[in-house]
Amino acid sequence: MQLTHLITQSIVACTVATLAVAKESFDEELVLKSLADGKLFTHFQFTTRLDYEPSGDALFSHYGLFPKAIGQIIQRYGARELHLTFTQGRWNYEDWGYPIAQSAGTGVELWAWMYRTESIEPNWKALTNALSGLFCASLNFIDETITSRPRMSFRPEGFYNEQADPMHERQDDPSDDSELRYGSLPHESVCTENLTPWIKLLPCKAKAGVSTLLNAHKLYDTNFHSMAIHVRPVCKDVDCNQKQLELVQTVTSVFDPVRVTARREWSFQSLFDRKIERSCAVASLSRVLVLLPTITEDNAWQIFPSADDSMMYKVGEETRQVAVYDLAKVHVPFDLQMIWQEHIFLFPLQPSFPPFFAHRYFTGYGQERGGLTVNIVNQNPNETVPVIYFDSIPWYLKLYLHTLKVSVTWGQDVRQDDLIKQTYYQPAVDRSRPSVLEMWLTLPPNSVTTVSIEFDKVFLKYTEHRPDANRGFDVG
Repeated sequence: MQLTHLITQSIVACTVATLAVAKESFDEELVLKSLADGKLFTHFQFTTRLDYEPSGDALFSHYGLFPKAIGQIIQRYGARELHLTFTQGRWNYEDWGYPIAQSAGTGVELWAWMYRTESIEPNWKALTNALSGLFCASLNFIDETITSRPRMSFRPEGFYNEQADPMHERQDDPSDDSELRYGSLPHESVCTENLTPWIKLLPCKAKAGVSTLLNAHKLYDTNFHSMAIHVRPVCKDVDCNQKQLELVQTVTSVFDPVRVTARREWSFQSLFDRKIERSCAVASLSRVLVLLPTITEDNAWQIFPSADDSMMYKVGEETRQVAVYDLAKVHVPFDLQMIWQEHIFLFPLQPSFPPFFAHRYFTGYGQERGGLTVNIVNQNPNETVPVIYFDSIPWYLKLYLHTLKVSVTWGQDVRQDDLIKQTYYQPAVDRSRPSVLEMWLTLPPNSVTTVSIEFDKVFLKYTEHRPDANRGFDVG
């Protein structure tokens, strides 16, 4: 009995010491927004924060709210910052505007800042294999042939992001102790087997809170869906004396209520086939936000139940009213619904045209030669926009740099030398590394800038063709 009592006392003391040292927090939000073409944008965001010191050896000695699987991967393979996205479909910028979450390409994208050590390449390979096993994905196929090292295109999102010129080449900074690695699998499919381990990283899983609505059968039957995790170090105070490790998990979907109900109206039950039965007990913030439409017609729409609180939110050039529902205060089961007048879906909302977007397509024909063309649109009437164009092309597409052309196809005439401020090009090596093209461009106001380059297709061995080769090869 005495031994058992001593063990119990040790466990209690260890638990108290852990809570005192490793302070954690968890927030969850669901944002809903009606789009111009009658569709509905939904964005789930779950944020977990853990107090830590970047140089500490016992960074993840104890785990409470922060998922152990992510903590061990970050610490074991020397990843200072990590971003992973799973996406299916294409985001329609011209009708939907900018997404609330970070934009992501179709398939899987992974980029991370790895600590600069002698084992950085083995660590990157091991990191992709560990994430592949964790999320039941094919990330282990991100090898050296599709791994690139962008110099200008990405910036850290944590406190390592110095307030300096965002266009300078970070890879040449001797004071930086990390290097960037980027890889993508544009042909990767996203399904339930990826969402299930993603949900298990949440403290309440799918048992309580807004995560209750994460029904894979409904999320994957949408026009667009994207799932992501972002791990970054952040500052807890203004002077950055205290630091935290932040894990942000997001799920973004675009539903089409008209296809389900033949009208624009929607509810949690019709969208997700579920209701919120209770709030997540460990969440310090658990709420649902609805960006209310700007239609001025009386009784054009109604929302039930009515929100107890509201706030104003800046969206582009306009200010939108947002209905706020605190899940700790609402009556459960909570089934939010919005009803529209029958004639409203015939008259769509005013589309929020983004001031800047791009569109890329292939040119040429046959299986031997081709080209890449990108149209970059700057709709701002008075402002010149500086952008960085980044492209990582597989080694089996041989680019011809002398065919690279940058010109303004619509708008004021500008010479190519005035459009391109800086260029970085890394030629591909067969079966070893991809081609990397980065350009710092200055887009004139109210213009369409076109970037084009030609390539040849390499004759591949039969063992180098991917499964289902008849559908062609995907380029990110």
